[in-house]
Amino acid sequence: MQEEEIEEIIKNIIREKLTQNSNYILRATKKYQVLTRRLEKLILQAMKYIIVSITNSDFDIIGNEVEFRKGKDNPPITIELEDGKKVEIIGKIDRIDLAKGKDGNYVRIIDYKSSVKNIDLNEVVAGLQIQLLTYLDAITSKQEDLIPAGVLYFNLIDPILKADRNKTNEEIEQEIKKQFKMQGLILADVNVVRMMDKNLEKGASNIIPAYLDQNQNISEARSSVVTKDEFKTLQKHIDKVIKEIAKEIYSGEIEIKPYYNQKKKKTPCDYCEYKSICNFDPNCNSYYYIPNKAKEQILEEIREK
Repeated sequence: MQEEEIEEIIKNIIREKLTQNSNYILRATKKYQVLTRRLEKLILQAMKYIIVSITNSDFDIIGNEVEFRKGKDNPPITIELEDGKKVEIIGKIDRIDLAKGKDGNYVRIIDYKSSVKNIDLNEVVAGLQIQLLTYLDAITSKQEDLIPAGVLYFNLIDPILKADRNKTNEEIEQEIKKQFKMQGLILADVNVVRMMDKNLEKGASNIIPAYLDQNQNISEARSSVVTKDEFKTLQKHIDKVIKEIAKEIYSGEIEIKPYYNQKKKKTPCDYCEYKSICNFDPNCNSYYYIPNKAKEQILEEIREK
């Protein structure tokens, strides 16, 4: 399909959505009409790079908005505790992709975000970023030949570039493409990397967080990758974290202990509307500190546990 065709299809879909009664607010005032035009521009641009990432990949989309819920595509993810109590996890996966390899079928989970987001293993260990790995584990455990290939975020953003009159249109296009590159974790396998980006021979991929050196090997320092065994280790750890959270819920544990991310120097208290109810005071209460450890150290600590 040509870019013009794609643009016309997307515009038709947006027009159709805008005529629905439930979306009347988007036509109500000039302010919302301007926001709608901005949204249309964002969707057109994002869709362009979503299509680029699909056409340059051996992965095919096998599911959009796949739900884990009673009466939906998949039953809830059920986890049983030592005392026999059960926890059901419900939710939705934005996108599931599949690629056929020589040794099995590779699966990756993609989540669309309206802000820049990446996977931080420090937050994974702390139980704050367990959604995608939980879904990946649920999908791959269905069949023996399903191999985890990646968990990725596609950031739906309106990229802003630094002004530079000397840049050509091609260079500007490359800068925009970089900002739409998916972030997350992928399998440390050159063949899988090439299945995700068929045009990658060496250097940095414009689609996924991978870098191939002069010998066409994965540069671990410049890529966001984990091995097959490390994926299994992370999936086992996520199961353990969910069980710990479930035990706390069952026991009624509601201690006032918000997290403090030492890397980002942020806490959810900065945005909380319920400070007057919680009354958290760092002088009297303590934070749950999330350290800033390297990937290798985190994985080693998980293995030891």
